[in-house]
Amino acid sequence: MSEGYYFNLISAVMCFVLLQSIPNAEATIRCYKCLATLPTFYTNETIRLCKDFDYSDKFIVDCPYSTYCTKKFTTANIPTTINGTERDCASQKQVIQNYKNGRWQQEVEIEEPYQPGCHKVDDKGTRTSTIENCYCNYDLCNSATTATTGFLTALFTTVIVYAIV
Repeated sequence: MSEGYYFNLISAVMCFVLLQSIPNAEATIRCYKCLATLPTFYTNETIRLCKDFDYSDKFIVDCPYSTYCTKKFTTANIPTTINGTERDCASQKQVIQNYKNGRWQQEVEIEEPYQPGCHKVDDKGTRTSTIENCYCNYDLCNSATTATTGFLTALFTTVIVYAIV
């Protein structure tokens, strides 16, 4: 095959990967939502436990105040190791008060404090647990069972590019 064909294929793959990482501020993102344990307070929301997570529609929620999905991995060593995973819309909603036309009005802003990827919480050794937060910005991106979602996407893309060349 011609060299131009390979260049076009590589360009298409790279464009796809880049487009996946650009948040769409106009559209509502959809994320998987589940909790590691039952909440300690009453809520009128449907409770979905991650131990029952099966990628079905019952775990999908719209996130009108988010442009990112999140996944949190927790590992506690007390005295045996306990692992937990939670999935949800990233917390980005900021309610502010603005003074307009002689009165205070509530307004909602969507903050953008996150970057795609995972990071461990540095608690300076004060806990017996470790927490890793992962953020991603396309529909249902918080589905993976491990923290390697971004790594696997990058690895898969690299393998395809080098396999073609």
